[in-house]
Amino acid sequence: MKPRILHLSSLYPPHIVGGAERSVSMLAEAQAAEGWNVAAACLTPSEAVEEERHGVTVFRMPHGNDFWLEDWAAHSQRQREWAKFKQQANFAIERRFGEVLDRFRPNVVHTHSMVDISTRVWHAARARGIPIVHTLRDFDLLCAASSMYRETGPCVGRHLKCRVLTFAKQLDQRLVASVTAVGEEVLSRHLRYGFFGHVPADRRRVIWNTAAVEGVEADYTKPVLTGPITFGYLGRISPEKGVDTLLKAARLLPPNGWRLLIAGAALGDPAPYHALAEGLPVEFIGFQRPKVLFDQIDCLVAPSLWAEPLGRTVLEAYQAQVPVIGARSGGIAEIIADDAWLVPPGDEAALAARMRALLEIGRPGPPKGRARVVARTTPEAVARAFAQVYAQLLQ
Repeated sequence: MKPRILHLSSLYPPHIVGGAERSVSMLAEAQAAEGWNVAAACLTPSEAVEEERHGVTVFRMPHGNDFWLEDWAAHSQRQREWAKFKQQANFAIERRFGEVLDRFRPNVVHTHSMVDISTRVWHAARARGIPIVHTLRDFDLLCAASSMYRETGPCVGRHLKCRVLTFAKQLDQRLVASVTAVGEEVLSRHLRYGFFGHVPADRRRVIWNTAAVEGVEADYTKPVLTGPITFGYLGRISPEKGVDTLLKAARLLPPNGWRLLIAGAALGDPAPYHALAEGLPVEFIGFQRPKVLFDQIDCLVAPSLWAEPLGRTVLEAYQAQVPVIGARSGGIAEIIADDAWLVPPGDEAALAARMRALLEIGRPGPPKGRARVVARTTPEAVARAFAQVYAQLLQ
């Protein structure tokens, strides 16, 4: 008999802010489709709700924090830091998660992104003798901002403030019985800072996210493009994503023969980005479904400055047969795995040189290594990988 699995993540669809909740729902739904008894718990700004979604029982729990995770920008830095500090002892969410555990009675608790979720929930599972698998999808256990990135650039170590605001997480991580990560870098960094060293090496694994692009099926054929070579960017428009680097690189390209489509929304004032693009063949096209952008571009650019744990847009581009020029950082480099398509993060000259080379060569074909990436990120492949993790834990 297959075990009962309870996933826990900060959010769960249809409430989507980033990639983590999409990845968790894809995994849960793939498991449900294979006959597993699967549930997911998440936070909500309203009252508790239990519902069914695509074969998955979803428990939405009142968050119990000082304010909702999407309202952080409306509060002062001091208020945010105090709220983060208090989150570490959020006994209300421990109690509510305990009620979910008692109702669903899982064999395994599988936790994911813990942004704004107190690790007190691990105590609730441990008190009931339920083993915990944790998947590292960000740096939230190490960093108060979850990214290990500041305005001055990537963090080279853990700052005192982050150590204070996450001290309970470092204590509680010993409750985890098995750890997986979406990338080698995010796993090795946690190990380097003293997290999960107690977990036996054979219970520490890298399992990539499921990647699926709506409208891109097995028989998908990318439209034939004409006209100028079209580069694309997909995602949040913010400094750590390297959009400034991309626009500065574009300034170094020839005046004709190319264009750049930027799909996404800016955090804060978009005016500085529009100023960097002034006079260039650059279009800001707002939020777009991935396939809408991929069908219009010859090459995606992923210029992140921070060490993205994986890089969902890169996986999605490979699914849609779009090659990617990416920053040699974190999970982006792990996916692309071809130096010819990688550039140092923050180096606009190197990025411009790679883009210019593409203009000289002409339209590229599907990305090298696409079959490897697609095979590793199907819902079935990811579900099988986690089935092995659970089986090892329960044997």
